[in-house]
Amino acid sequence: MPPKKEAKEKPIKGDLEVQMVLQYLRSVNRPYASTDVSTNLKNKVTKPEAQKALVALADKGLLTMKPYGKQSIFVYNQSQLPVLDPEEFAQLDAQTKEAKEALEERRKELKTVSGELARMEALPKTKELGKEIERVGAENTLTLAALAPFRGDGEAKADPMSAADRDVIDKSWVRWRKEWTDRKKMYKNIMGIICESGAVANQGEFEDEQGVELDDDEAQEVDREFGSSAAINPKVAAATKSMAKTTPKTKPAPAPGKKSTGKRKRSESASQQSGETGEHDSDDE
Repeated sequence: MPPKKEAKEKPIKGDLEVQMVLQYLRSVNRPYASTDVSTNLKNKVTKPEAQKALVALADKGLLTMKPYGKQSIFVYNQSQLPVLDPEEFAQLDAQTKEAKEALEERRKELKTVSGELARMEALPKTKELGKEIERVGAENTLTLAALAPFRGDGEAKADPMSAADRDVIDKSWVRWRKEWTDRKKMYKNIMGIICESGAVANQGEFEDEQGVELDDDEAQEVDREFGSSAAINPKVAAATKSMAKTTPKTKPAPAPGKKSTGKRKRSESASQQSGETGEHDSDDE
């Protein structure tokens, strides 16, 4: 059976509706139009009767009326409200402060409980525990199989690498990666010069014609994962810095047909000293 419709209340008429409108505006102490008053009272007072009651109350000075466009807004006369003394104001302020503190505590509790709820919801459900146990068991089996050669379970035990061996491998990685990055940078610079000069219109086609093989996806993945030397071993970063400091910086060679100024000055001073020595020897003779 369809649900029964709620029976509409009959509108109130007479002085009772005036008292109801007055009591409502006094309790809410907010400005309303006649339409809002009738709606908020659930149509116990019709819109025309609400308008009449509001105008009558405004004429008596119990309400304040202010025209706003095509309609009038009514609010309870503030002079009719009781005035609180300072002690009552202080009491209300204290109650407000206590309410704010209690609200802040409830918000913190809500935040804590919400975080705990999110953590618990992230855990596997009871019906999913069987699959989770099987997955962890499979991972455990693979891990044990990988560790078996190092433990010597039925096979020749493999000796683990020493710290010195690992350092050698790490330093070798840093060295050859530096060579690779330097050559890659040189290639990019050369290709940039060639493309800017206009000798190559399409870099991709030029590389295909010359048989240039770029880094494949596997090499790029290795560089992203182990590109930072510190990602392999924190000591490697220090080794890289020390290699950079100890690497001698080569000075550019002088242009053909030109001699170094320092060598020229040293040769001139040597020739002058030899000439002076010859003069002294001739005088002595």
